[in-house]
Amino acid sequence: MADTTTLQPEVVFDDNVLAKIASNTAQEVDGVLSLQGNLIDDISNRFTDKDRPQTGVSIDTDDDDQTVGIELTAVLAYGKNGREILNRVAEKIAKAVKSMTGYQVTKLKMVVKDMLTMEEWRQQNDKQQNDKQQDDKQPSEKHPDEPSHHEQHPSDKQPKPAPDMQH
Repeated sequence: MADTTTLQPEVVFDDNVLAKIASNTAQEVDGVLSLQGNLIDDISNRFTDKDRPQTGVSIDTDDDDQTVGIELTAVLAYGKNGREILNRVAEKIAKAVKSMTGYQVTKLKMVVKDMLTMEEWRQQNDKQQNDKQQDDKQPSEKHPDEPSHHEQHPSDKQPKPAPDMQH
């Protein structure tokens, strides 16, 4: 008996993959200094060892149609034309997403969070790195009832022998 079923392979790309492609591609464009996320992203980046490439990128995917909408939150170089930067970013991201995933970018929105001179941007990055290093050096706060590493927990102590009662 012949098998009449046909194999229909399907690949679905996680939003994080699409966000990573968009982020890495956008940051290659002259005039894009960085992508910045919301408060939650900023806090989580502060307490992790590596930067998350998806920070500052929101993705809206339709896997059935293989289309994606992308929103970037960016810091641009002061003095550069934001619309020209957006056009270059949109073109590069659309090509990269299409070539790596086959998905079509149907919408790309860029929210410009700030425009900084190179000096301002360097100072901001240095401050963020210093803040992150300070956070890494600070010991974790311990609850006052928790024993330190040098103290024994009361339940770990050996019971004292009863005093020898001689009459």
